[in-house]
Amino acid sequence: MTPPEHVMEKARLRSVLRSNRAGLDPIERHEQSHAMAGMVAEYVSGLLGSSGGSATRHAVVTAYLGVDPEPDTAPLLARLHALGVDVVLPVCEPQYRLSWTVWTPGVALQRSVRAPVDEPVGPRRSFEELSGVRLILVPALGVDRSGQRIGQGGGYYDRFLARHPRNRADAVPRIGMMYRSEVLPEGAIPAEPHDQPLDAVMTADGLIRLRTDDLPV
Repeated sequence: MTPPEHVMEKARLRSVLRSNRAGLDPIERHEQSHAMAGMVAEYVSGLLGSSGGSATRHAVVTAYLGVDPEPDTAPLLARLHALGVDVVLPVCEPQYRLSWTVWTPGVALQRSVRAPVDEPVGPRRSFEELSGVRLILVPALGVDRSGQRIGQGGGYYDRFLARHPRNRADAVPRIGMMYRSEVLPEGAIPAEPHDQPLDAVMTADGLIRLRTDDLPV
């Protein structure tokens, strides 16, 4: 059976974005990654400052470990930890679900048995068990100006985000991290019913709010 046209188009776009990302100069990737780390830290500092009082004591940010040639998130994780927030990273579970484990500098890492990523070693918690989540950072190959995201194709994040809708009163901002060239024109990414849009993206130049409804950012 021939795949639907939008599935084939997505596969073609994913291939192009992967190739373009791999073709970026390593020095450029390094510089943009460090600039992004500063921008995210500044954004999170603003979130914490707007809360005041004890609300900042147990602030949590869900992040991830970037895999080359993805943006290097190691500088970001260090900056977030220095801010005093609890950083949690995803662990790939059966049935394409994510659990979360605390990251701290020097924590042991192990290779996932389900995806080509490293995961922190430690107790795993569901998202519902986390208290005080202020920001969800989402990996992506690209995001268009309507908020539509294209990832690596595993579906872990779409499933996770679908269980935490953006239109809930307690919705947490969901922000993608990518290189400047990966912010695409509106409509560039074919949409499927299961796809979960993002509220904004963070590049080396700062936050870009996307054309979506009811943004919590």
